Amino acid sequence: MSDCGNKNIKYFLGIDGGGSKTEFLLTDTAKKEIRRIVLGSSNPVNMGIDNAFSVLKKGIEEVCDGINLGEVSAFAGIAGSMNSENKNQINNFLSQFGFGFYNNGSDVENALETALGTSDGVAVIMGTGIVAFSRVDTELHRVGGWGYLIDKGGSGFALGSAALNSAFSFFDGRGGSELIFTLAEKKLGKPLNDSIAYIYSRGLTFVASFASVLFEAYKKGDSEAAKILEQNLEETARIISSAAKHLNGDKKIVLCGGLCNQAEIIEPIIKKHLNEEYNLIFSTEPMVNGAISLAERGAEYA
Repeated sequence: MSDCGNKNIKYFLGIDGGGSKTEFLLTDTAKKEIRRIVLGSSNPVNMGIDNAFSVLKKGIEEVCDGINLGEVSAFAGIAGSMNSENKNQINNFLSQFGFGFYNNGSDVENALETALGTSDGVAVIMGTGIVAFSRVDTELHRVGGWGYLIDKGGSGFALGSAALNSAFSFFDGRGGSELIFTLAEKKLGKPLNDSIAYIYSRGLTFVASFASVLFEAYKKGDSEAAKILEQNLEETARIISSAAKHLNGDKKIVLCGGLCNQAEIIEPIIKKHLNEEYNLIFSTEPMVNGAISLAERGAEYA
């Protein structure tokens, strides 16, 4: 059990808010899980700050149901919170709950904690978006993560968008892949050409979900899927190489996020495009675990 600086703390609450989902985990001070729930995105950049607050409020109330919040140390790492205005607004929002201790920051902090702990290295987050951070003696260097209008390649959104482009290209005779078209219609549950309004209304995370179509087509030997993955993961390799320039000695690269569930596919393609030998580690550990560690660390100094 942790020796918390605040002796009233009996629980840790970790919140990991990414582009696709927000995970809430409540544990005791021995980090034994009490309750875990998953809701939709809480990224204020994509959905607005009020909608983000609504998701956070619902999640906190559900995961902490019956718990004295004065006995809770919480950390919320929320996408879009590298913007100081969003971070401050979320901090003010969390102040209303009466936590024994609380702090907040970006979901990047959760990822760094999960992937690297306190050690140096590079953490590459491959989810709806993609970003890499190298850390050397607590100093952070960022590569990518500028959003879907700017970043081109390596993210779940980029893969899903390319899959849909291929499907529609096949539909209207511009090329594309018949298999990707078939799998996309299967996922949608209706004809592709009747799904435009539906796709656009669901937004970034829904588009990113079509990355699964791409991986399924790739496993079935589809050459179009292979080409799309090759192009995207070449960009991932460039991001890794750029971030790794800041490291000294062992070049530990931890890749985390939803796309890492396909490590058996993406790892050899990424390695093919790296110009140096790196220690690539694919982590599927939930990034909310990093938020729990940060909640614990905060409580120790409360």
